[in-house]
Parts: sequence; structure tokens; C-alpha cells
Amino acid sequence: MNKPIFNRYERKYIITTQQKNEMVEFMKNHLIFDEYSIDNKPYHIYNVYFDTHDFNIIRNSISKPTYKEKLRLRSYKFPLEKDDLVFLEMKKKYEGRINKRRVFLTYESAVNYLETGIRPTFINYLDQQVFEEIDYFLKLHKAKPGAFISYKRIAMISESDDLRVTFDYDMKFRNKNVNFDSDQGHQIISSKDHYLMEVKSSNNFPFWLARKLSEYELYSQSFSKYGKAYQQYLEGGNNDDYILY
Repeated sequence: MNKPIFNRYERKYIITTQQKNEMVEFMKNHLIFDEYSIDNKPYHIYNVYFDTHDFNIIRNSISKPTYKEKLRLRSYKFPLEKDDLVFLEMKKKYEGRINKRRVFLTYESAVNYLETGIRPTFINYLDQQVFEEIDYFLKLHKAKPGAFISYKRIAMISESDDLRVTFDYDMKFRNKNVNFDSDQGHQIISSKDHYLMEVKSSNNFPFWLARKLSEYELYSQSFSKYGKAYQQYLEGGNNDDYILY
């Protein structure tokens, strides 16, 4: 999880719990659990997404432009202490290919930068370059915390290439008190019987995986956790289901 740059394709599938269990058993023949999902154990991911006051960034994203980008602050721990590591990352998508660049900061340094403008310092040139991109994005859009999104994940990886398959569930969001002080939120997918499966690879899917997806009649679809939450807000929800704002 500490890799600073990713460039790959990502395909997303909504599957049932039974399909998820069967896929995991099948993939054990080809993949291993990553170091955070040993023995099929989930880990938590917590995110703060940045947006304009009128949610222009996510509105542009769900309109499916050729190029789009998002900025988020990510943690794999809750609650956070000031010395815990967090990730400030840009996620860009161009013609279906994902490029993700991120810098590692202490939680205290991240808060100081985002709330008071105190810039962190980096020894590595690449880290400094990525940070300058992030800083430009924040200033260009006057972006502020727009939504908190958390979920549980099980991840499997290949030992021979960069293929990675993740299963996310219990996806929550909130738009009030958008910070890491709480892990509470409204469910993005109401059914507890569904998972978001993501297949990530810089190359084409291996034949064994493509054949299994075909056997299950699973077809990739556009799905953004933040985008889904915002669309539910647009459709009018209420505080008891999905309203974002």
C-alpha cells in the first residue's frame, strides 16, 4: 500500500455475497491475499474527498469526461494519532486508464497543511513534484473537504505480476463534519448482500479470470463510491437512506 505511483486499468463489478465467496475460493488457485487481508480478513479504509462548494469536481466526474481527476486524503487507521501515516493522493483517469500519485505524511503534517497552509517538506524530488500537483489542484479549485467515505476491503494479489483484485463492502459516507474524527456515515449500497469487486492491472486480464467473469456473466460497470453517494443526493434521498447534502 506504500507504492507512490500507480498506472493501470480498473474494472468494477457489483456482485452478491455468494458470488464474492465463490470468486475468492476460485482465485485462491491463482492469487494470494495481500499482507493486510491474511486468511480472508478485511481491513478498513478511510477517505476524505476534496471538492468545490458546489460539488463541481464530482459532478464533472460522473458526467464521464475523457479526462477527470479527484483528490483525497486516505488513512488505513482509526482513530488517528498525530504521528500516524496518511496518504494525500491524486487520482486521474484518461481514456479508461487510471494514474494515481500520492505522498505520505504524518496526520499532523497533513492537518497543518490543509487547515493552515503550512507546506510539508520532502527530501525526494518525486514526492515534491507530486505534492506540487496536489497543491495546484487545491488552489485552482479552492477545494475543501467534501465527503467522508469509508469501507472494508479484502484484497488479493498476484505473485507474478501487478494483478490485484479487491472486494469492498460496508461503504459509508457523510458530508457533515468531514474529517477523521468519526467513522460513522450512511450506507452507499443499502443491500448488505452486495460487494464492489475491482480488478486492477496494467495489462489485459489473464485468460483464467476473463473466463470466470464470462461464466458468471459479470460485466464491468462505472461505479464511483463518491459519485454514487452524490447521485443519490441528486435523486433526492433522505437522511434515512442516502442523502449527501
